[in-house]
Amino acid sequence: MKKILKYLKPFSRKIFFGLSVKSAATIMELFLPWLLAYVIDTIIPTKNSSMVFLYGFYMLISSILALYGNITANRLAARISSDAIENLRNDTYAKIMSFSNRSVDQFTIPSLISRTTSDTYHIYRMFNVIQRIGIRAPILLLGSIVMMLFIDPFLAFVLIGLLPVIMIVVLYISKVSIPFYDRLQSSLDQLIRVVRENITGIRVIKALAKESFEKDKFEKVNEDVSKREKTAGYIIASLNPLMNLILNLGLVLIVYIGAYRVIEGLSKSGSIIAFLSYFGLILNSFLAINRIFLLFSRANASANRIIEVLEKDDTLVFIEKTNKESENHIEFKNVNFSYNQSKNDIDQLSFKIKRYSTFGIIGSTGSGKSTIAQLLLRFYEIDSGEILIDGQDIRSYDVNELRRKFGVVFQQDVLFSFSVKENIQFGREMDIESIMDAANLAQARSFVEQLSDKYDERVLRQGANFSGGQKQRMLIARALAMHPEIIILDDASSALDYKTDAELRSAIKQHINSTTILITQRISTVLNADLILVIEDGKMVGLGTHKELSENCSYYQELIELQLGGV
Repeated sequence: MKKILKYLKPFSRKIFFGLSVKSAATIMELFLPWLLAYVIDTIIPTKNSSMVFLYGFYMLISSILALYGNITANRLAARISSDAIENLRNDTYAKIMSFSNRSVDQFTIPSLISRTTSDTYHIYRMFNVIQRIGIRAPILLLGSIVMMLFIDPFLAFVLIGLLPVIMIVVLYISKVSIPFYDRLQSSLDQLIRVVRENITGIRVIKALAKESFEKDKFEKVNEDVSKREKTAGYIIASLNPLMNLILNLGLVLIVYIGAYRVIEGLSKSGSIIAFLSYFGLILNSFLAINRIFLLFSRANASANRIIEVLEKDDTLVFIEKTNKESENHIEFKNVNFSYNQSKNDIDQLSFKIKRYSTFGIIGSTGSGKSTIAQLLLRFYEIDSGEILIDGQDIRSYDVNELRRKFGVVFQQDVLFSFSVKENIQFGREMDIESIMDAANLAQARSFVEQLSDKYDERVLRQGANFSGGQKQRMLIARALAMHPEIIILDDASSALDYKTDAELRSAIKQHINSTTILITQRISTVLNADLILVIEDGKMVGLGTHKELSENCSYYQELIELQLGGV
């Protein structure tokens, strides 16, 4: 929690000012019961109405100043908490965006979403409440006790004797509740995962009429979250009644003993009224402390989850650049890689790609085709071997410098809820002519200019208002827009007809001086590639031109037979 509290440090002056205002307003509230007791016991017996009105005016001014001070301090607390959590969210988001894919896999996407949203909100509530009542509650508690000692020490000690019992109850229940909130946040991760999957796949669910099945699955996860919420809630909920019981027993004692002392002339009626008022303030302060402990319990669990993200050691290893030059643009040397650190998903892979050439990668589903692209972009670190670009190990490049060399379309790529123009531009400095040229190269210009708003047409979530082929062409336009040094098209033309696919590859070859990597399961896509890698189970089973592979690679021959009828 200390590492999270540092986000309040930049606002220390504002916090000090807010706490000072809150303290002053609270102290004014503390004097109100004492003033009332003084009026009842001292001024009213003199029958001096002007003094009664004067002290009434003092009480009114104190109430107004206390109200204004509390409102000012509360607004400042809300602003500080919001700004602090904004910085925390920014840092958490930046850290997540810097993660390698392996770290994302370890945390899981639903968990990272939960940590960035609900966990940071719990910490916001804690920051806010600590500033609003974290200073007010102790002042009310200690101040009321001091005022009670000043008014009638004997009655004050009756209540003071109950305080250790209350503190033991509060600390015990808070300690027991924290582990339950840890488990509750884990259950919320699962709930987010199910909701995210179902909303993303809602069309498939409806198409297969599996609404009931998914509803049952959601209800099971929701029931688990609900049970854990109830368990944690039951424990915390027992705190208020126990505190009320202890304090109300004290109230009975004070009333009973106070009445006896008034009869005996040892106390005055105004003092008893002030005592009851201070007792109410003490009760409210304990309820406020209870609320702080409740929010702290939940925020502590959330803080630990966020710290896990912020302290995740995911630093990429960098090495010094060498003076080596190479005639090859890209080279894999005996590369090994495993997702689960057991069986190799890429095994002793070696190949070379010439600059400006077209390199095809073909293989069955799960053979490791897309993994090659992810290793090249350094989304994952290889376990052994080398990957070179222009003769330099990719570990010698700054990550941003490395990835700026690429224009990429992945298998499961995403269109954002922007306009067509903004999806192609994607925050880069680019005029409309460049955007139109990219669309033309990607064979997208023809359908975009038929849209009612053309390049300003809004793209719905995940491109729901476009066909599969149209989405792929917009994604390809985005990849080609900056004329990258290396183009990777990972099954990027699967939704295109053969004619459009051929026109796309022809346009790239004629108009863009880039090294092109085509990852596909379709032989027609790599037919005219300068070099084709055939991969199966992470191992190279063939490397050569289409003609060479059709003569000496049995696996490639099978694909020709299946897809082209033996041509």
